Amino acid sequence: MKSGKKVQAWEKERAKLKVKFYAWGITSCELHYPGCWNDSALGFAHARKRRNLKPHQLGEVILACNICHDKIESLPEEEMEEIVRSIIANRLTNRIDTPYSTWGQPNGSKHH
Repeated sequence: MKSGKKVQAWEKERAKLKVKFYAWGITSCELHYPGCWNDSALGFAHARKRRNLKPHQLGEVILACNICHDKIESLPEEEMEEIVRSIIANRLTNRIDTPYSTWGQPNGSKHH
């Protein structure tokens, strides 16, 4: 069975994000909550709940281990969005020299 349009769009964006995050040196969880798995079971955590994402928001993500992703996912959407956007904004402040800085998401800080 063929994937739907949303899944296909995410898979395409995810492939780009993997290259960009590797280039930025982001290879471990950016949240670092208690119990964090650091560099195991990593995935992208969106600023908004998946069901509420618009196509242009697919790339608004941080890298998170499953433990931390589950913790942030359990929060109200507004709080989750604030945390993710704060980490993304701190990347801009901390890594102006990155080749992808104009894209908007260089390397990150730790949000506790």
